[in-house]
Amino acid sequence: AIKGRTTVELIKRDNCSLGLTISGGTDKDGKPKVAQLKTNSIAQKADVLEIGDIILGINSIKTAGLIHERNIVFASVNDIVSNDF
Repeated sequence: AIKGRTTVELIKRDNCSLGLTISGGTDKDGKPKVAQLKTNSIAQKADVLEIGDIILGINSIKTAGLIHERNIVFASVNDIVSNDF
């Protein structure tokens, strides 16, 4: 697998989710990661994210040190997801 860092911009549409599930957080099993990509979702159609990618930040907010619920809240109300893969 190729290792590197990239910024992925996902623009949410009104009443539409990004279509990704996040696992991890300080209260869970470690770093926040992409756990699932919903078929035909914004996240899947971007064709950049993969299951297991580490999410470093959401809208310039670093996810390191955040509990799982906080990562979910930030991802559900914001557009930009940075990841490391």
